[in-house]
Amino acid sequence: MKIEKKLKKRLERGVLIFLILEGIVFFGWLFFTTYFMHPFIKYSGPIVGMNGMIYYKEPTNIIASDVLGFDEVRGKIYYITTSGIGVYNELNNNHVFVLRKKPHNDIRPNDITNVYPEFSRFSDSEQKVWEGKFYADFKERIPIEEGNIIRFPFFFSSETRGIYNLATGSKLSKIDKYKISKNIFYNIDFGSITKIDLETGTVWKYYSDKLLLYNFINENSENNTGDFKTYEESELIEERNHDHQFNDKIIVLEHYSQFSKDDKEIIEELFVELVTARKSMSLKQQHKLGLENYLE
Repeated sequence: MKIEKKLKKRLERGVLIFLILEGIVFFGWLFFTTYFMHPFIKYSGPIVGMNGMIYYKEPTNIIASDVLGFDEVRGKIYYITTSGIGVYNELNNNHVFVLRKKPHNDIRPNDITNVYPEFSRFSDSEQKVWEGKFYADFKERIPIEEGNIIRFPFFFSSETRGIYNLATGSKLSKIDKYKISKNIFYNIDFGSITKIDLETGTVWKYYSDKLLLYNFINENSENNTGDFKTYEESELIEERNHDHQFNDKIIVLEHYSQFSKDDKEIIEELFVELVTARKSMSLKQQHKLGLENYLE
């Protein structure tokens, strides 16, 4: 009898725990999928091979795909994709989508109509919302908030954790450790360094397998394997090939010495932060001699 009572209590506790967990999952699902005022309009985040999308009721009823960022303002969804920008009115289903200009060989910072020639299709109030988002003074927003313009047309997508040039629709880099100094944006990620002149729109990139994560992981880390090294190297090759498609927009630096003295000081600072911020990684002796000695 005692055994039966104990078993019964355990079953009751098990059922209770199950119901609690189910409730957490259910309400968590509601919280993370119902972003908008309209209960049937939802956002689905990025998955492997594609960016997020906004849809009505079912994922087959797509309002916007390849979404990099979105915001809801007074019953309207303002969203950014790699091919254009749009406004969807949740109250009357009115939908305006403006394509970016193709091909785009002239990058002009803070010039919306140069990127979206049909920008005037939006109402006056909608244009003001876009201008408020795109023309915000980046100097007053450091650190940059996720899902914000660094300086138009350069955008930090919180959905994909990447930096995009909205004028070309291209992803410039994954974002990790970054800094703005003298109107220059620097970002260092494992495998590459990105530099953007926010006055002219010029982009430089430097790639090196010596910057890949496997060079800094501790010996006891689960990622300290040959397979992980191969995976990282293939990812870097893919990134270079992707960037090569936009080689008229990106200046590739073949040597670390091509960065200026000021550049190197900032990059070195970001590099140390990049590695030391992770418990599974550390700077080895060859790294402590400075990036110039290590990379050249």
